[in-house]
Amino acid sequence: MRHPLPEAVLRALTLAPGIIPLGILFGATASTLGLSAFAAVALSGLVFAGAAQFAALGLVAKGASWIAATLLVLVINSRYFLLSAAALDLGRRNRASRATRVLIALGVVDESYALQAAWAKGGPVPPVGFVFVSATLWILWVGSTLAGAFVGNRLPDLSLWGLDYALPGIAVGLLGIFADTRARLLAGVGALGAAAALTFAGLGVVAAVVVPPAFAFALGRWAPGAE
Repeated sequence: MRHPLPEAVLRALTLAPGIIPLGILFGATASTLGLSAFAAVALSGLVFAGAAQFAALGLVAKGASWIAATLLVLVINSRYFLLSAAALDLGRRNRASRATRVLIALGVVDESYALQAAWAKGGPVPPVGFVFVSATLWILWVGSTLAGAFVGNRLPDLSLWGLDYALPGIAVGLLGIFADTRARLLAGVGALGAAAALTFAGLGVVAAVVVPPAFAFALGRWAPGAE
């Protein structure tokens, strides 16, 4: 059997055009707010969650304490309880050892699970391939954060290039991976629409925490064969 590393890396690199500019933007923003390059990289390496990290920086920029920022990160990332459970099941179905399942769960982000689940649809996957997918995404995120931290406030205005929409763009890309049935497409479009409306209304945290599991539950409840 061919080693899964090359395929895992190639699958993860499909999201590099969205992850790299987002990581650079995070590193530059953190540097502008006074964080050292080490602190910015440590934050990306340990938290590994773009939306939560940007939200935490936003709070700190407004004078909130790091305790408040940490609580916000915990709330936004609470969805990973569901994703980790799904990732553990994915590993179990592909005969991953307990240690490998732990690594798969620890590396879970929205992007990694989407890529892993799509890969598993094509047949059995060597469990270490799932780990390599997460590891590649982690390297891209941390490496781009480091680059952004060194650039700092010398970074040009990314909004002129539309790169400040990298995070929403990744979300749309993930929808393209998952929306392989009509039910999933409708649920995904509905979730994106609801999340966008809540975000414009100033309820970004609700959009991140409530909308995804609510639409996933609805999909499983009313279209049980499509989840």
